[in-house]
Amino acid sequence: MLNPRQIQTDAHTANLTELLLKKLESYERSNKELKAMVCALSNPLDYAQLFTEKEAAALLSISQKNTYLLRKEGKIHYHQVGINIRYSLRDILEYEEGCRR
Repeated sequence: MLNPRQIQTDAHTANLTELLLKKLESYERSNKELKAMVCALSNPLDYAQLFTEKEAAALLSISQKNTYLLRKEGKIHYHQVGINIRYSLRDILEYEEGCRR
């Protein structure tokens, strides 16, 4: 059996592979956006729904610690409800939009 690292590829194949990986990443981002839109359309109040730091981290596919650091660095908007920190769907989507290149 061949080791994948031993397979020789030409430059054209390598370029195609790179393009396919970029397209896949793009589809994954689009999928997240579509899920958020379906959530917002199925219940208009969901757009204003508040998420905990743990839930926001899961939606962003990052760790809870990174969500905390983003908040402390002022890179993501949040709401303070008493002593609790909450993120709206709008906050999460705005942050994701800002991450696009």
